[in-house]
Amino acid sequence: MSYCIYEVDREKKIATITFNRPEKLNAAVTADWNEVKQRVIETEEDDNIKVLIFKGAGRCFGTGHDVADLGPHHGWGGPEDPHPSQRRRMKFDKHVFWGKDGLAQRVLNCDKATIAQVHGYCYGGHHELAIACDITIAADDSTFTHPGYRYIGPLGEIVMFFHTIGVKKTKELMLTGTPLDAMTALQCGLVNKVVPPEKLAEETMKIAETITRQPADAIFMGKAFLELAQDISGIGAGYTAGYITHTLQTNIHYEPGEFNLFREKARKGVKGALVEREAAYKGAPLARSG
Repeated sequence: MSYCIYEVDREKKIATITFNRPEKLNAAVTADWNEVKQRVIETEEDDNIKVLIFKGAGRCFGTGHDVADLGPHHGWGGPEDPHPSQRRRMKFDKHVFWGKDGLAQRVLNCDKATIAQVHGYCYGGHHELAIACDITIAADDSTFTHPGYRYIGPLGEIVMFFHTIGVKKTKELMLTGTPLDAMTALQCGLVNKVVPPEKLAEETMKIAETITRQPADAIFMGKAFLELAQDISGIGAGYTAGYITHTLQTNIHYEPGEFNLFREKARKGVKGALVEREAAYKGAPLARSG
C-alpha cells in the first residue's frame, strides 16, 4: 500500500503529498521515505507545477520513523549482530534521509516552492521535513520535536536549526527533547504562521496560490539562488554533517541505568521500549516528551 497520496491540481499548478498512514500517526519506514522522495522528484520534473504542499492524514502531520523499523541502519542489528558496521548505518543516513540525494535535502533544494501544512504531532523525520520546507503553516494544536533527542542527543541538520530558531533555542530543544507548542514555534521562527485547525487548509492554500502568481522561471531561478545562499551560509554542509554524526551517534555508549532504545526494543518489543522511554523521563521538571 502506498504511503502517500499524490495529487496535482493542474489548473492551480499545485501538487500535494499527503502522508497516509493515519492508524500509525503517519509513522514511516525506509521504503516510505523513498516513496516520498520519488514524489518530490516527480514534482520537480513537472513543468506545470509551481508549489508542493506536504500534509498528513488523520490526527497529525507525522511522528517520524516507525520505531518497529529501527534496526541495522540505526545501530542495532539484533542479538546475533548487535553492532552493525558503520557503512550499513551510513547508507541509510546518507542516501535515504540527510545526504545530498536524501529526502531532507531533496525537499530543502526542491526547485518548486514547498509548504508544510502541519497539525498535531510533527515529530522525528516529519519535524525535519517541516524545517526543510520553504514555508511552514501550523495549526494551533501542533507540537514539534524529535524523539531521538532523548536517546541519542542532538542530531540532524543542526546548522539549519541554528539559522532558523537560533543557537540557544536549538540547544534547549535538542538537549531536553521537550516539544515546542505552535506558538513557541512561531515565536522562535520554526513556523511562519499559526491558525486554528479549521482554517489550516484555507490559509495554506492562500499562500500557495499567491506564490503561483509568480512566473515559473522566477520560482525556479529563485529557488536555485536560495540553494546557493544556503550553501554559502553552511546549511548544505550541515546536512552532510547530519548524516555522518547520526551514524556515529547510533553507536554511543550507554551507562548502566541509561535508556537504550535499541536494547529495550530487542528485549521488550516496540510497546515495551516506548513505555521504558516514558519512564526514563517520568518526574522530569519539564513537559512530557509526547
